[in-house]
Amino acid sequence: MLKLNYTNYGLFLEQVTASLDAVATQRVMLAVNVGETLHLEPSRASFLLPVELPGITQLEYLLRQNATDVIDLTSVDDEFVEISLKGTWIANSANAESGTFITALAPESEMLIYELWQVTQRQTAYFM
Repeated sequence: MLKLNYTNYGLFLEQVTASLDAVATQRVMLAVNVGETLHLEPSRASFLLPVELPGITQLEYLLRQNATDVIDLTSVDDEFVEISLKGTWIANSANAESGTFITALAPESEMLIYELWQVTQRQTAYFM
């Protein structure tokens, strides 16, 4: 499962071994125990990756082999592609700009997306 945390400081993506149900249940129980409002809804989340990453071609191949409506890969311009994922948005309110997005994909797709995102994080850290 991929877990995307959207915060005021940016996007943080992690690969989690727990199931969607387990993560959602844990989050609901936490909200109940601390008395906070929680909003869950089916949604889509997206982020950009540089088109020149070597694994982008492999991801395109995987998506052609395993046609699904869970992942979309769209060319944005000459430099970036957008990865769009279907899953569940978890936040404090329906209009929240920060929250957690969870999705389950084929294991090889999850791993590749996670690895591609990690490469971009290392590149960003290098240039800072």
